[in-house]
Amino acid sequence: MQVEVRHKKFGGAQILDWIEMSVGAGEIVALTGPSGIGKTTLLRIIAGLDRDFEGAVTDPGRIAMVFQSPTLMPWRSAADNLRLTTGAERASIDRLLDEVGLEGKAKFFPGQLSLGQQRRLALARALAANPATLLMDEPFISLDEETAARMRRLTMKVLEGRRIATLIVTHDLVEAATLADRVVMLGGRPAAIETIVPITTPRARRDAVTEAAALRALTPGGAGNAHGNLT
Repeated sequence: MQVEVRHKKFGGAQILDWIEMSVGAGEIVALTGPSGIGKTTLLRIIAGLDRDFEGAVTDPGRIAMVFQSPTLMPWRSAADNLRLTTGAERASIDRLLDEVGLEGKAKFFPGQLSLGQQRRLALARALAANPATLLMDEPFISLDEETAARMRRLTMKVLEGRRIATLIVTHDLVEAATLADRVVMLGGRPAAIETIVPITTPRARRDAVTEAAALRALTPGGAGNAHGNLT
């Protein structure tokens, strides 16, 4: 997938300026930057939800999106949330629920699931669409750190071996360093790409020490706060 956004205005003010990037099949790219910089706006452009810009998004294929909130249908079971939005067959649904750790939960309604389990269901729903491109907009933002860490590990596990181009928006630099093959950092007004940092340690070998080293590399001059978040 190739992304080129030359100009994007909102209310007469230019908010994005000449952003050019790509995400390859099987690659995970993290998009980071301070709050309000335009990360979600760029994601909406890539998803085709915002067409009022100058530029182009080419070769995204089928797109699935995981939002900041799970956006599940509360009146439908876990299985129906997958089936009614993607048309997936029962065998595929059961396999995906097992894969994300929701075995035995097919008949549960979202209100009967914890927030972490709802996040797992939202991820399974996205994968059920068999996307070529997966967009994730701060999908772990409302989770406690322990649950978020489990979700990061799960995300890496389920994406392993799948040829999905994945772009994840996050304000958490440790999260970016844990998940991504490359980290694209936005900055400035209007926002543009400030730097692109490759994460060279294989995903399966990343640990807290690796994450901390990557975090230091990502934050020259202390761009992040004490928790590794961009402010």
